[in-house]
Amino acid sequence: MNSTAIVTYPDWTAQIKQLIGTYFLTHLAPKPAAIATQQFMGRYPIDQVATWSQQPVTDPLWQGLLTALQCGQLLQRQPRVVLGQVFGSQSLGSALQHDFAQQVQEQLLLLCLDTKNQIVRRQIVFQGTLNTCPVHPRELFQVALQTTTARIVVAHNHPSGDATPSIADRQFTDRLVSSGELLGIPVLDSLIIGENDYFSFAEKGLLNCNTD
Repeated sequence: MNSTAIVTYPDWTAQIKQLIGTYFLTHLAPKPAAIATQQFMGRYPIDQVATWSQQPVTDPLWQGLLTALQCGQLLQRQPRVVLGQVFGSQSLGSALQHDFAQQVQEQLLLLCLDTKNQIVRRQIVFQGTLNTCPVHPRELFQVALQTTTARIVVAHNHPSGDATPSIADRQFTDRLVSSGELLGIPVLDSLIIGENDYFSFAEKGLLNCNTD
């Protein structure tokens, strides 16, 4: 994932605010997300983002936001927020280990990518119980189709800490790949995040993505 720090310009204030609000909405209900957004921006003023985006914080949720901002690219005169760029499964898997740390419920994360593998949408699509996360590909692709998406990456955590894919994980990934082929939105990778490692279907040769 791209580690280029954000360079701020006056006309990017609205974009950075949107990124902060979107981040909290992927983790919290709308009302708590709005409160968290206000609290965060009260402590970390947007016009000082170049300074505080490089400083660590103790709150895991806020640290995840700082990581997202540090990995983001807000390019001059670009009309949309780019949340990062996928360069490979290893860098993405390592970054997601941090994001999913200490999660007690299983979550399914959808990353929508453009033709340059830049992340244009990042959203928690499902959150399940301690060991199950019911999901259907159609709901996931409904979100992807709302964005200008060239391909997607999906990732979910195993709260047990073991990143070994289950039979259900393999079946879900197969269904997702088949659905993506029909819709013309290929699945670049499917990752399982454990406590100390991750499992990438693409790295293991279990997923072949043709992005031509």
